[in-house]
Amino acid sequence: MVKGREETDMLGLNFSSRKDGNCGDFLQFLKQQTKQRFVVKWIHDFAFDGCGPCSYECIQGSCLKKDGFSELMAWMDREEEYFFVMPLYNGNLPSAFYRLLERLSPRLHEEAEERRFWKKTRILLIGNPGHGLECALHTLEGLYRNAGQKPDVLVFSAMDYGMKATRDRLIEEKEVRSKLIKAAGEAD
Repeated sequence: MVKGREETDMLGLNFSSRKDGNCGDFLQFLKQQTKQRFVVKWIHDFAFDGCGPCSYECIQGSCLKKDGFSELMAWMDREEEYFFVMPLYNGNLPSAFYRLLERLSPRLHEEAEERRFWKKTRILLIGNPGHGLECALHTLEGLYRNAGQKPDVLVFSAMDYGMKATRDRLIEEKEVRSKLIKAAGEAD
């Protein structure tokens, strides 16, 4: 167990560059709503690079990189469920999400592990139609389907509420809170 780490059932990972923006608001709200223990972490607290350069030593079980990825894995290996909350950046999923998938690739090459990972992963995506949301959603749905899992992505569009995701607090909208309460209830 990682020093100072509390035991939990769920891990909420904020993939935003902002620790206390909409993604952080969503995770704090989910934490308050769930009956299970729920720990919120910011992906940038775990400094890690994507893959390379290397000769695929990870396939033999040992990555050459010594960074924050092993600490993140200590959290992820313990939890029963993950909530990944992420914004879109110019229509793209966050680079930290892709770095995580790269580093997980030795595990996710095993079919059973890939199915298990996606089965326990729920994604809350903050993005807008016509601004890359459709492409990002297609990418995420493909990842789930490739693992034989039903996509579990809940979308929040600031435009639906006449807001800007970088300026306004989506959590202030009753409908947003209702969707999050439902998501928390499904997790319990």
